[in-house]
Parts: sequence; C-alpha cells; structure tokens
Amino acid sequence: MDLALLTVPVFGTICATIFNKVSVHVTQPFIDEIFHLRQCQTYCRHDFLNWDDKITTPPGLYILGTVYSHILHAFGVRDSCGQTALRSLNLVAGAVALPLVLSLVKSPNFWKINVVSLPILFTYYFLFYTDAWSTVLVVACTLMVIRHRSLQGTIVANLLGFASLWFRQTNIAWIAFAGLLMVDIRRKKHPRFWKDAFSFIEQALRDWYLLIPFALNGLVFAAFVKINGGITFGDKENHQMSLHVVQIFYCLTFMAFITAPVWVGKATLRSYTKFAISGNKYMNVAATFLAYVIIRYVIQNYTVVHPFLLADNRHYTFYIYRKILSRPYAEFLLVPVYHFSAWLVAHLLIMTSTKSTLSFSPLLLLGFFVSMAITLVPSPLFEPRYYIVPLVLFRIFICPAPGLTRNQRHMCEFLWYTLINMVFFIVFFSYEFTWVSEPGVQRIIW
Repeated sequence: MDLALLTVPVFGTICATIFNKVSVHVTQPFIDEIFHLRQCQTYCRHDFLNWDDKITTPPGLYILGTVYSHILHAFGVRDSCGQTALRSLNLVAGAVALPLVLSLVKSPNFWKINVVSLPILFTYYFLFYTDAWSTVLVVACTLMVIRHRSLQGTIVANLLGFASLWFRQTNIAWIAFAGLLMVDIRRKKHPRFWKDAFSFIEQALRDWYLLIPFALNGLVFAAFVKINGGITFGDKENHQMSLHVVQIFYCLTFMAFITAPVWVGKATLRSYTKFAISGNKYMNVAATFLAYVIIRYVIQNYTVVHPFLLADNRHYTFYIYRKILSRPYAEFLLVPVYHFSAWLVAHLLIMTSTKSTLSFSPLLLLGFFVSMAITLVPSPLFEPRYYIVPLVLFRIFICPAPGLTRNQRHMCEFLWYTLINMVFFIVFFSYEFTWVSEPGVQRIIW
C-alpha cells in the first residue's frame, strides 16, 4: 500500500476539524480579514468602483471570491458571500487546487500531501487572505514550464503567472524565475560557470519566441507600476520600500527549520563541516570567516524594525523579535545560524541536479536567490507570509537526504508538519486576549 495515501484521511480530518473550529470560534474578521472580506462583499454587491485604501494588494481575491460566491449561490448555499463561505475558498485552494497543480510533475522528491501541509501556508487555508491562491498560481506557472517545454506551455504558464499578479504584485519576480527555469531546462549544461553562463545566453537567444510571453508580463507590470506610481496599492504610507537585507536570512532560517526532516542527518552535517572548515583548510576557514563578517554587517546595518512589529502581539514575529532578535549579543549566535541556513538551501538545491529529474543549475540557483531578494528585501515588515512561495518552491525541488529511505523521510516530514500545524492551532484557539482598539477576541498567528 502507498504510504502517502494513508496520510490523506488524516489530513482531511484535520482540515475539517480546524475549519469547523475557526467557523465556530473566530466569528469576527481576523486582523487583515476585515479589509479582504469587506472588499469582497462590496464586489458581491456588484459595486466594483468602491475600493478600500487600506488594501495594498490587487483585487484578484475579491474577483475570484465573487465568482465563487455566485457558484455557491447557484447550488443553494445561503449567505454565499458571507465570512464562512469565503474562507472555504482558500480551503479549496489548499485541499483541491494545489494537489492538482502538483500532479503536473511526477517526482519522487516529495509527497503532494507534504507540500500541501507546509506550515505557514497551511494556516491560510482557513482564513480569507491572498496567500493560498497566490501560491497555487505561482506553483502552477512554474510547474507548467517544466511539464510543457513548448510555446503553448509557456503561454499557459504566463497566463497563470499573470493571474497570480492579481493576488500579489511581487509574484512578478517568480514569473521571471519561471522564465529562467524554462531556458535552463532546455539547454546543455557545462561544468564551468562561465561556459555554463554562455550556454544559458545561447539557449535564451535560440528560444527568443518562448520568452515573448514573459516579456509581455514584464511590460504589463512595468506599465502598472508607472500608472500606479509604485508597486503598492492603497496604504503606501505603512508599506514603503526599504533595504531590509536581513529578511533573506530570516526566510532561509525558516526554510531550514520547517524542512528539517528532509535534510537532517550525518551526511548533511559532514558536507557543511567540509564546506565551512575542513575542505581546503585555510581557504575554507577564511571564506567562512569573511561570510560571518558580511552577515554580521548585514544584521547591524540592514535590519529594519517596523512599528507594526513592535506594536502587534498577535504575531509570532513579535515574540521572536523580543525574545531572540533584540537580545544583546544575539547577532553573535545568529550569524552561524544564518550561514548554515544559506549554505543548506543552496546545497540542497544544487544536489537536486544530480539526484532528480528536476534540474537546478548554479545559474538557476542564483536566479532563485535574486527572486527571493526582490520580493523580500524591499519589505520593511518581518512577515513569515512573505516566505511561503520560496518555501514551497524550495520543497518541491529538493531531494531527501540519504540515511533513511524516501518513504521514511516523507513520513517523518508529514508527522513533523502535522505536529507544527497542530501546535499552532492549539495556541491559536486556546490563547485569547483583547485589544482596546480592536473589537472581538485577539489570537496569535504567524
């Protein structure tokens, strides 16, 4: 019997239980839901000209929510544009749409159930936020490029990418990454970097007609930025661009922590030790020391502490910053953690090239990190939701480390994700408090 199939009823039961408890206990809009629900309900009344200036993302979620509401209404669902009905739209994204999208690529790298269960992403299946559908569309764009290496596949991929921009503007960076992936998987690889780079350019010139849909998406996005006067929609004052470089290290650390069952083992630790200190002894130690210096410099000079981070105790980041990041000499402890996390992500992606049909060249690795930087560095807010897309793509591409069988790794991974998600929701439902400035009960979320 396929072990992955045994996890499906467990996942389904957990989803049904959580959704029911959220419907019963979280009766008022939760944090940003108040803006998303209100705007979607405005659209449900066919009032498409009324826009809430507190909303910073495009109207994709509200358009989809309106269509979904009409479908539910046609099937006789009462209050089809109500809070519970609209929340169920994101559960459809996670439990139905994402597994279907993951079916585009057959890979032993992962169980679909594990990608769907990834912490942080899993949270937003039960609330009316933009993250679930944004992620589904970006993943669909990426996997369509892998599955169909043709003009038709590229056009479909870019239509999906264009749709994702209606949910999150920063997805333009991941559309560009899909373009790099399209070129990379069609070319001949070379062991030397500069020859490899030349091969990439040569293939891109050869595939110029396949790049036209990506260029069109880029032009449309540039036109939007020009007309809008920036990338952000409404609340520009609290979402100004910054140079928050340490965001990359926050993201890499989250990715390393969450995917621990995939890579934990003696082989990984030996590889890191060899990379950091014991390979070409003097060169490796010198390079590691230089990396430590650079990381510390980034922490000291490119850390942004947004007012929302200090004021909003409804997010785990509030406690992470107060209990860990703001402590004296915390940077000395965090530097090696950030160094290891950066190495780990790069190592696991490169290892994919030799162990999987999902190839990941050094040039593509560079593109992945650049896309990550474009989406994260300008954001002043320490917000784990922004890490969902790189986390999901990372998990799709990486191979389980040796030491255990693939099925054993995947089962441990499923149990780990389930544990994290259950602990999160136990805290979410159990720890309630009030704010003078906000109605209803407040809870803790990512």
